[in-house]
Amino acid sequence: MKRYWRLFRPHYVETQKLALPVIIAQVGQITVGLVDNMMIGQLGKSELAAAAFANTLFALPLIFGMGFSMAITPLTGIAFGKSDYFSLKGLQKGAFTSNGLMAIILALVCWGLYLTMPHMQQPDSIIPHSRSFFSIISLSIIPLMIFLSGKQLAEGLSNTKVAMVVTLMANVVNIIGNYILIFGNWGAPALGLNGAGISTLTSRVLMALCMLWFIRRLAPLQKSNARVSFKRAINHVKEIIKLGIPMGMHMFSEASAFIVAGIMIGWVSDTGLAAHQIVMSLSTFGFMLYQGIGAGTTIRISQFSARQVPILMRQASNASLQIVMAMVFIISTAFILLRNWLPQLFTNDAEVIDMASKMIVVLVIFQLFDAIQIIYSSILRGMADATIPGLLTLISYFGIAIPTSYWAAFIGGYHEIGIWLGFPVGLGVCALLFHFRIKKLHKRAMQATLIKS
Repeated sequence: MKRYWRLFRPHYVETQKLALPVIIAQVGQITVGLVDNMMIGQLGKSELAAAAFANTLFALPLIFGMGFSMAITPLTGIAFGKSDYFSLKGLQKGAFTSNGLMAIILALVCWGLYLTMPHMQQPDSIIPHSRSFFSIISLSIIPLMIFLSGKQLAEGLSNTKVAMVVTLMANVVNIIGNYILIFGNWGAPALGLNGAGISTLTSRVLMALCMLWFIRRLAPLQKSNARVSFKRAINHVKEIIKLGIPMGMHMFSEASAFIVAGIMIGWVSDTGLAAHQIVMSLSTFGFMLYQGIGAGTTIRISQFSARQVPILMRQASNASLQIVMAMVFIISTAFILLRNWLPQLFTNDAEVIDMASKMIVVLVIFQLFDAIQIIYSSILRGMADATIPGLLTLISYFGIAIPTSYWAAFIGGYHEIGIWLGFPVGLGVCALLFHFRIKKLHKRAMQATLIKS
């Protein structure tokens, strides 16, 4: 046991050191999301359902953009691991250029979604509120992509504190803005749901401006004074796009499966849609904690990959899995014990509370597989492996999870709960496929090391 502890302890320490600022920022962001839903919930069930629908649609372009941006981290980590400061300078320009182009594309996608919202078979009572709210928050996609450019660059340089500081500052602004604009406090007009949208947009603009200020002061990006040519910058843009599109599809496939599930729940009832929004908010708490460990894992794997030390890559991977398994046990226990009380933080509607408490039981089942696949995908991301994982994710969610959800809900007769039953199936298959992919890549890396030696 002592030998085992000595072997993994350095990996526990380093991974958690990188992950902690990410987790703090994520928990802060989740807290704001919970507060948002609590405040919106006071306006009524229709407003809460309207926000759920609008946020669900906005997540489509946002999640793809987040996945696309993640390509910046392993590329930066590999260059940093090799102490290639000239490439880091080029990646800085390439990151903001590629994300800027993607922001324009995603803004156009948001416009298309806005136009098609009335035709998505949602309850008529929520459509006007949803469209108005969506039109405001969709503007934030551009500042968010600017923020993500700097965030992923900094994380590739093993600096996860910058994004934490910026995110926490913006969270405070968002909460204060909600208090003022939703209910009309401090002499402001009571804007209701639109007030929450304006507050969100303002906080995200602040995030972009602060990140631009911070990123210019990161020491590793200042170590090369060489001027990066336009051709060199374009090469980095192409590199990011080549890796970023499959990473974006990977994230999009996973997230859009939950989004499609939310839309299907809207076909059943607005009570189910409100309960779905509540439980998704709760599930995000665990998801973001696991994502924090995943971010630290990606950074460490990318740097070990640059140094060509597959044994350390394997040890770091196993250490990350062990950390999230401990987290899953603690969080699952809390959810089960508090499943009847947690929904009451969002609403006093008895039907919504009952439905949400049942969904929490399914949440506890699927988050085990979710945690595993998050770490596996982070390992693959650190190895700059994106195309195959993207295809495996697409198969797992749209080939297995969504059909299972549809069958359980509309054929099996489990209704809203049936839609949630597809999640653990898809996540479990995805985790298993990623496991085999990682084994293959580790074996290939070990063989390359033996040949080189």
